[in-house]
Amino acid sequence: MHAKGHAGMGLLIIFGLFSLLGFNKIEHVIIGLLTVSLITLPDIDIRLEIAHRKYTHNVVAAIIFGLLSAMLYHPLGYIPSFLAGFSATLLHILGDLLTYMPFAPLWPFMKAKIALKLFSSSNRAVNEGFWALGLATFMGYMLFVYSGFGYNMLAYLRELYVLFLRLLRLVI
Repeated sequence: MHAKGHAGMGLLIIFGLFSLLGFNKIEHVIIGLLTVSLITLPDIDIRLEIAHRKYTHNVVAAIIFGLLSAMLYHPLGYIPSFLAGFSATLLHILGDLLTYMPFAPLWPFMKAKIALKLFSSSNRAVNEGFWALGLATFMGYMLFVYSGFGYNMLAYLRELYVLFLRLLRLVI
């Protein structure tokens, strides 16, 4: 999966969960966006020209990236910052598991290489689709959960609908 697909999948999962759990504080938004911004960190192996998906795409790397994140972003709190780096790596791994290239995400606990082989990592439709769904989820979260505006708008529309039905009864 490319960076855009990973970011979209991250937005989709993180802000989808935040919506379901009713997380609506500015801290949640900041940590969620930090997580999404770190989601391509495991692909540093490409820039370092080391074996792709070998050293940076597993639970040990997730812990290391979590610790690095905690050190760099500690003003946000050590635990939230750790969770951002750790979760970003796990979400990245999840995205890559959907592609054709097998790797060992549970190393060192399990050395088996896994790939669900659902699509190619370069599949433009999948990457753009995740990006669009992620953006829509994030915007929905900001509109409904974080700002509350969406819920207020729905309440007004419901009131208008009830009023319309009452008026319709008077006419009929």
